[in-house]
Amino acid sequence: MLEKISSIDNDINTFLKRVFDILFSSFIIVFLLSWMYPLFALIIKSQSSGPVIYKQLREGKNGVHFMCLKFRSMHLNEDSDNSWTKLNDPRVTRFGVFLRRTSLDEFPQFLNVFIGSMSIVGPRPHPIQLNDLYRDRVEKFSLRHQAKPGVTGLSQMKGYRGSITHYHEISARVKLDRFYIQNWSFLFDLKIILLTIPATLQWGLSRK
Repeated sequence: MLEKISSIDNDINTFLKRVFDILFSSFIIVFLLSWMYPLFALIIKSQSSGPVIYKQLREGKNGVHFMCLKFRSMHLNEDSDNSWTKLNDPRVTRFGVFLRRTSLDEFPQFLNVFIGSMSIVGPRPHPIQLNDLYRDRVEKFSLRHQAKPGVTGLSQMKGYRGSITHYHEISARVKLDRFYIQNWSFLFDLKIILLTIPATLQWGLSRK
C-alpha cells in the first residue's frame, strides 16, 4: 500500500516544480555546464581513456529506468555498476577525486533535469544493482521512487551521501527521502537547494 503523498503529485504543484526545474537547469547548462564540459573534457581525457560523460542506468519515478549522466571520475572498469566507491579507491583518477569532493561530477545531471528524467530536488537515484540489493532489506524502500530523483535531496543535505558501509546509512536515507515526499513544498525545495552548497563543502573537506 502506498503512503499518502502530501502535495507533490498535485497537478498544479507538479507543473510549477517542472517549470522551476526547466528554468534552473537551463541557467546551469548555459552559464556553467557550457564551459565546464570542454574544460573538464580536456582534463579527463589527459588522465584516462574513455568517454567524458559516464552513463549509468538508474531507477526513476515509479520504477522507470533512465540513463543518469555524470562527468567520468574513474578509469574504465567492470565494477562501476556493482560496488560503491570507497575512500582512496584506486579506480578514481586524480581529477576524479576533485570532481567527487566538490560534487562537480554531478553537473551533467542538469541535462537529465532539463529533459525531465530528474528534478533539481528529490531522492538521489542509486545504481540498479544496489537498489536491488537493498529493496527487500529496508522497510518501504521502494516508496522513495514516488517522486522524481533529484540532483540534490534532503538526505544529502543531512550528510548521508557517498558510499554505503552500514545498514543504518541506507535506512536513514530512505526515511529522509520519504519524509521529503510526504512534506514537500516549494519552500522546502528552496531550503534544500540553499543548504546544499555548505553541506557539500563540509562533506568535501571532511574527505581524506
